[in-house]
Amino acid sequence: MSDLKIEVVARDELGAIVALITPHGVVDATYASAQIHRGEACYVTGPDSYVRVPVRAISAMGGSYLYANWDGTRRNNLHDLAAVRVRRLSTEPATDARVVEPSTRTRRVAALWSRLFGSR
Repeated sequence: MSDLKIEVVARDELGAIVALITPHGVVDATYASAQIHRGEACYVTGPDSYVRVPVRAISAMGGSYLYANWDGTRRNNLHDLAAVRVRRLSTEPATDARVVEPSTRTRRVAALWSRLFGSR
């Protein structure tokens, strides 16, 4: 089992980590948490290339969340790696059948996202 280095994390509007960006691609946070629990993968991160801290999956009331600490404080240092905010779409079906065109800002953010984290 090799270590997967987390370079950047994506968070939703509430600040919860929803995705991990590794050199091998983007991984959903719930899937990564399940992998850690099962012992299938070991994710590591740190403030620089010399410090490698393992990422732990901690169980909580809302489900498990990912946690890493490289500076000795109580706070989750994974939030220091957050560079992208992801907007989650509603899971309820739309009540209006109209097609809504995405805004210019949404298109620009989508283009930036695909340039930064597109297929390699």
